[in-house]
Amino acid sequence: MRRIAAVGAAWGLLLVLAACSSMSAHSADRPGSATNPATTPATTTTSTTTTTLPSAVPTTVPTPVVPTVGWSSPATTLPPAGGYTSLSCISEVFCLTAGGGSNQADAIGSSGPGVTASWTGAIWSAPATYFAAAPGPNSPPWMPAISCTNGPLCAVVDGSAHATLGDATTWSTPAPMKGDFASPPNPADPGPGHTGSRTAAVSCLGQHFCAYADNTGHVATMHGTTWSGRRAFTTPSGSSSVALFQRGRVGLGCASPSACTAMVGNAVLDWDGSGWSTSGGPWGGDGNVGDTAVSCPSARTCIAVHGSSVSIRLGGTAWSAPRSIDGNGRLDAISCPTAFTCVAADAYGAVVRQTSSGWTSPQKVVPTPVDYTEDGTSLSCPSAQFCMILTGDGDYATYTGTPLTPTPVPTVPATVTP
Repeated sequence: MRRIAAVGAAWGLLLVLAACSSMSAHSADRPGSATNPATTPATTTTSTTTTTLPSAVPTTVPTPVVPTVGWSSPATTLPPAGGYTSLSCISEVFCLTAGGGSNQADAIGSSGPGVTASWTGAIWSAPATYFAAAPGPNSPPWMPAISCTNGPLCAVVDGSAHATLGDATTWSTPAPMKGDFASPPNPADPGPGHTGSRTAAVSCLGQHFCAYADNTGHVATMHGTTWSGRRAFTTPSGSSSVALFQRGRVGLGCASPSACTAMVGNAVLDWDGSGWSTSGGPWGGDGNVGDTAVSCPSARTCIAVHGSSVSIRLGGTAWSAPRSIDGNGRLDAISCPTAFTCVAADAYGAVVRQTSSGWTSPQKVVPTPVDYTEDGTSLSCPSAQFCMILTGDGDYATYTGTPLTPTPVPTVPATVTP
């Protein structure tokens, strides 16, 4: 476990305005608390794993990070086998992360069980296994993604199209999703365990609805505790199509059970409560554009990041022309409690924040990963007073503060026609 030195500095800006109604601050939901009996899935109880999980041995000495006002000094928690790949916070005293399995961590890939760890406001639990590892370096799960709601109830999905429900200590047996799994051959796809392998995203609301999307153009929804069959989008829609094997992360955000938006490369997939539709995104072209992330604080109002830029869709179908906000590039996470107060993070451990005067310059709050360099950055801001960032290496920092004065509604920028 690495120890990271930190010295004081100042950043007077505060984070975000208001929480989404479905993710508002509430009394602490501790891991192991009872879930709603009416919605609790059939589960297999799993205690803290007895499997020996390899720890990360740094290959270089991380650059010390100067904490900014509002952000804690960065700390380190032990990565599970394969590194952490996703984070979801319900409140300032309950966050859950998922990782392990086969992922994109390095040239030879990683393998091991799928694991979760929970944070209760001060410390992380020991990793607990939710997905037992099969032999071989490329066995499922691949790049797990997690989303948690009040209860707590969490869904974990991964690029191998397995899904699990649980409450941080008790998990249903991982099961493959049903539906369309057909994917045309792609010689450029290096396979699971390497950069460009299968990734997925999940977004849950309440205890009865979740949505799923992956980088091969498949989508699905969960109603109650039952997932619909996966549907593949592989044909053109207007001037755009969902190119299979998008390299890197995909974005997914739900504002309600009838309003979800996924971003797979430059393709946008919208769920309206009864079906999915496709349109073009703001990044240009239909090929592999790399990591994308999206957050949707209200129906059809979404903020997306990719590379060094951000694009906004305000209640419609047109996206603003991309605007550069982070010279570091590699933006791969965003969390927006409201439409005009967002925090985005890049793969180098820096955050940028939207304010009434525009986006702040990048502020480094955790070290750049040195072990799990391709696992991406995870970011979750469940309320106006709290935010957490976590890297694949297990370095994390938290923000605590008070809300900002409401941000004026900006003029709708020039749009990109889908």
